[in-house]
Amino acid sequence: MHPSSIVSDRRRLLVGLAVLLGLAEFADVFAISFWEAAAVFSALFLAAAWWTRRGGIGGPILVAILCVFELQSYPTWDRNGITDWMTQTAFAAGAAVCLIVALAVLRRSFAERRQAKRAHVAAQSG
Repeated sequence: MHPSSIVSDRRRLLVGLAVLLGLAEFADVFAISFWEAAAVFSALFLAAAWWTRRGGIGGPILVAILCVFELQSYPTWDRNGITDWMTQTAFAAGAAVCLIVALAVLRRSFAERRQAKRAHVAAQSG
């Protein structure tokens, strides 16, 4: 077993990334014209982080969906200068990393479920 660290534990890493994206969305509430969307996405990212921390696959699925939405809408965001370009590109990069980690967590969760199911079937037949 590897020593527990935020980098080696993908689920903890995903929680941290989702919290960061939720806080970044919250910061946008005060900077964009359609602040309601940023407020909702902030709440959704924070809820997804909490749900992911509790276990299961619902939280990582929600994080992945939110990240996909952010990435597909990135080209349409208004940019007013280099600061907007830098912050929005950093946010999109964070969403891409978060999506990759969410997919890794989901892949591992599904593999663990398959393994548990096989062990259960083997125990019943043996």
